[in-house]
Amino acid sequence: MAERASDAELDALQALHDRLEKQVRQRDAFFATNEAFHFKLLEVAGNRWRTQIVADLRKVMKLNRHHSLLKQGRIGESLAEHRALMRALDARDARRATQLMRKHFESGLEAAAG
Repeated sequence: MAERASDAELDALQALHDRLEKQVRQRDAFFATNEAFHFKLLEVAGNRWRTQIVADLRKVMKLNRHHSLLKQGRIGESLAEHRALMRALDARDARRATQLMRKHFESGLEAAAG
């Protein structure tokens, strides 16, 4: 994805991330933008089956996801993970972007479980 994403797609991701940075204290807006950011990542990755699976899982896990982001410090951690991912994408570093997405996913699971 990092190697084949268009400049326009990366700009759209960056715009969503910039909006997240401004919505840290606006819980409902933050959740909506965070979801849009993740779906845009899936769209850029270009796997419609994965997008559908994630959409279905997000419906099931919606309440738990909100709870995990509200844990002390998790929004800040999530934003830091997004920043690092955006840097990797901008650098077209597919390996690093993949590593960072896995870490972001694992961090979210840990927050949801704990």
